[in-house]
Amino acid sequence: MRVIRWGRAEYEVGDLQGLLPEHEVLELDGELPWEEADVLVVPSVRRVTAAVVGRLRRCRLVLTTTSGCDHLDLVALRNAGIPAARLPLARRDAVVHTTLGMMLSLTRRLPTFHEAALAGKWERARLHEIRATLLGTVGVIGVGVIGSQMVKVLAPLSHRTLFNDPLLPDSTPLERLLAESDVITLHCELTRETRGLLDDRRLDTLRPETILINTARGGLLDVQAAAARVRAGRLGGLGVDVFPEEPTDLSALASPRVLVTPHASGWHPGLWADVRAGVRGAVRALAAGEAVPFRVP
Repeated sequence: MRVIRWGRAEYEVGDLQGLLPEHEVLELDGELPWEEADVLVVPSVRRVTAAVVGRLRRCRLVLTTTSGCDHLDLVALRNAGIPAARLPLARRDAVVHTTLGMMLSLTRRLPTFHEAALAGKWERARLHEIRATLLGTVGVIGVGVIGSQMVKVLAPLSHRTLFNDPLLPDSTPLERLLAESDVITLHCELTRETRGLLDDRRLDTLRPETILINTARGGLLDVQAAAARVRAGRLGGLGVDVFPEEPTDLSALASPRVLVTPHASGWHPGLWADVRAGVRGAVRALAAGEAVPFRVP
């Protein structure tokens, strides 16, 4: 079996050589011998388009090393009979920790206090104005591998947790979740239905004190509209790790009420070891005729 790894993300410093001694592993970039790939391994910076799929003559699996899969043309893959899979566990806990850190930092106004400290200000007398809050009701949109873990972590911390996911029978309707949540965090996939999920119209339905977090996919949120609402006092705070266009100028967004990170929420020191283990498990399951973990429906 020939496994071809097509490119790597900026932070991926390891390789797959020696990972699967029973199979041939090639690390390539640019124009590939697509027709020779039995398994194609890709990061999010490589788009598997319909044109690429058309050249995967003998491919048995396209495996993305990421949690999301919007860089794969799933329709073309299904039409070609090529399954796709992803590796959400590799980043799950790091994304959850980052999201929780943003929530707590923004509700407790830690960036505001830190900025004041850098300016030599002791802001104890202004606590009633700065208005640090508790988590209150947290709304989780998307309850897959990462979102479900987020719900578990929030259980002992928040007064109340709502979740919205069309695949779950007890899902809270989206409009009700948006209206009742003090903190909202996005964990859904980017699809035709979810692109622009929190647009100008839906942002207008949020209460002025609401905290909004997006560590999922940039296309889910109109980030410029959300940041403008924070500056105008129409949104309590914003935490963003993903953007419609990357890289982007983070300085245009950052403020004490807006936390931004450079698509970094999934990184941790053991990430590459977890990715390697996920690739090994998926390829070996495929070779053995077993179910590949985290196959995309």
